[in-house]
Amino acid sequence: MGEKSLSPNGRFAILYPIRGDDSTELPPNLLVCLKPYSVLTRLGTEGGRWQGARGQPLAKWNGNSMVAIWVAARWGMEDLAIYEIEADEIKRIQPVWRQVYLLFNRDFRERFLSKYPDEKGSGVIFVSKPEGSDSKPEFEFKGRKMLLNFFADNKPNLSVTPHWTASLHAVWNLDTAELENVDFRPGPIEERPHY
Repeated sequence: MGEKSLSPNGRFAILYPIRGDDSTELPPNLLVCLKPYSVLTRLGTEGGRWQGARGQPLAKWNGNSMVAIWVAARWGMEDLAIYEIEADEIKRIQPVWRQVYLLFNRDFRERFLSKYPDEKGSGVIFVSKPEGSDSKPEFEFKGRKMLLNFFADNKPNLSVTPHWTASLHAVWNLDTAELENVDFRPGPIEERPHY
């Protein structure tokens, strides 16, 4: 069972197999009802994850009938979606990530790749701020809204090649499944200095 994926009432959770080696074909990650057991939906396209590796699906609950699920990637999160559960079935899936990624990717292509077309091998990488920093959480439920605070970078490893960043502060409306109050902030495009 996924760490901290259990719903407050203990009825729902994420189940995923743990990979021990690369020779094993594993079943998919699942959002399930535990009591009585039933599969609500498959999560993602890959089965399982490597022992101790990134790629683990994580969950944050808003009550017992709504859960935000994302994937823990190398630098930050990926693939955020909200699953609404009603009568032990998935009522609706809200693809938050799809709309968020489109904003960042459009800016990356228009501002960065138009200036540095040879950098098409890099891309939008979402970066989590360290815990305990003064930054706001990447997302949090507030009633029927979700507050979003994302930061992206094309080279978070401090490469000296051309560098792009952008940030987004917005509200996801849980009733309409749309972004509202979008404050997209393109960062500078620059070359990091050589030391």
